[in-house]
Amino acid sequence: MHRFWVLVTDCGDSAVTLPLALLVLLVLVAARDKRLALFWLVTVAGCAVAIGALKLMFGACAGRLGHLGIVSPSGHTAMSAAIYSSLALLIGAALPPRNRHVVWAAAAALVAAIAVSRVVLHLHDAGEVVAGLVVGLGAAGLFAAMLRRGPTPRPPILWLTLGGFAVVAFMHGTRWMIEPAVQHLALGFRLVLPWCR
Repeated sequence: MHRFWVLVTDCGDSAVTLPLALLVLLVLVAARDKRLALFWLVTVAGCAVAIGALKLMFGACAGRLGHLGIVSPSGHTAMSAAIYSSLALLIGAALPPRNRHVVWAAAAALVAAIAVSRVVLHLHDAGEVVAGLVVGLGAAGLFAAMLRRGPTPRPPILWLTLGGFAVVAFMHGTRWMIEPAVQHLALGFRLVLPWCR
């Protein structure tokens, strides 16, 4: 069972989610849909900045914020929730309602499984995963709100789907060690921010 949860959690690694996000952006730019490309960029960048800032804040000010029980909000969960949910919304917007719900349910199941995997593998506790979910789903909610403004999107579904599966299959199992860099940066902030000591 451990191997299954590692397989699941690797779908949420930045080595998978960031190339997937870049692929979606490039497909939207190639399709000359500047509006959707901008919405996508704002969503992904917003989520990355928000979860990065929270990681730095909790890492730097652990002594002051320790009572909240959060050491490091889950970046895997946040980015997975933002990217997989927003991609499902994007693809689903151009599908008939019955198919749309299947895509949304599949994305929700994947995001939930990644969130659970972080706890099962003892990489985060429940509070850290919930914090990541709040950030990621907040970003996806922003994307949904932006999609509702303007005409119904008609993204190139075939390219997004095939390209998305290809990126996940190719990058799966690769790990980008971003967390140690964030922890190192947080330590630097702790040393220079007097209110975090």
